[in-house]
Amino acid sequence: MGPLELNLAGTAYRLDFGGFHRPLGVSVGTLTITLPPWTYRRHMDTLRLCTAPSPSGLRLDSRILCDAVLNGLVADDESRRLIAPIALWWAAGGDAPLAQPPAEGEWLELGSYDNPARVRLRPWTEHQRLAALDAALSDELDDETLFDPVRYLERMVEATVATLDAPGGIDDLDARATALLLHATVALNVLDEEADRLLQGGEAARQCAARTLRLCQALGWTPAKVWATPAAEVDRLLRMLDLLQPARTPQRRSLADHPDATVIRIEDDGTDNTDQPERMSR
Repeated sequence: MGPLELNLAGTAYRLDFGGFHRPLGVSVGTLTITLPPWTYRRHMDTLRLCTAPSPSGLRLDSRILCDAVLNGLVADDESRRLIAPIALWWAAGGDAPLAQPPAEGEWLELGSYDNPARVRLRPWTEHQRLAALDAALSDELDDETLFDPVRYLERMVEATVATLDAPGGIDDLDARATALLLHATVALNVLDEEADRLLQGGEAARQCAARTLRLCQALGWTPAKVWATPAAEVDRLLRMLDLLQPARTPQRRSLADHPDATVIRIEDDGTDNTDQPERMSR
């Protein structure tokens, strides 16, 4: 690594880049500055100041984040505006693609050859999620429930990190390692309904849900275990269940079973009226 040029928002920046764990030299126009490494702890503490829930999701105030990255820089407003894009790039750990979480028990590499760091992750449990939700909720203002998304995320990370192999611990992870860790943690624990077509509804989704939940109920499995089972083995299991628990043939519904039907019942009151016509004729 060494000198490189990066174009952001139409501005060319000349960088002296030695990795996210080292200070970053930045030159643009006549301005030259040095940014210190942006760590996990600084990132999480700053997110608490610049993020807030909104009706459409989380809202991030990039100005507050940028000011935190440039903390200590003596420069006028124009210079700070000029350097803002590279400051946000630095805090985000760059713009390279982020790796998906590895299989449970395998290492996720967070560092580089001269700054090694790695982590093993595990999905958090429902109990851990509820505990994190409880810790992130408060009712300090006008009886309104307030949600702290950063505290919730921190609890998620704590529950998900099974083993961390990093010299300085989690708080000293650099910006790239932080981005990798947070991305993998969220991907492992948060269901992406838009990406999972089996949750989109429709007849195929209903059939999948019925098959999956039937095996879960019969075998005590989780959906993840059912979906990880070879397809032919799933077919064998369902066939064996059919032998022991034949599917019921649905009965044909009558008109009276319709939810909008009005049913009139006429019952015999038990009175014997066989001789009524004879009495009337008299």
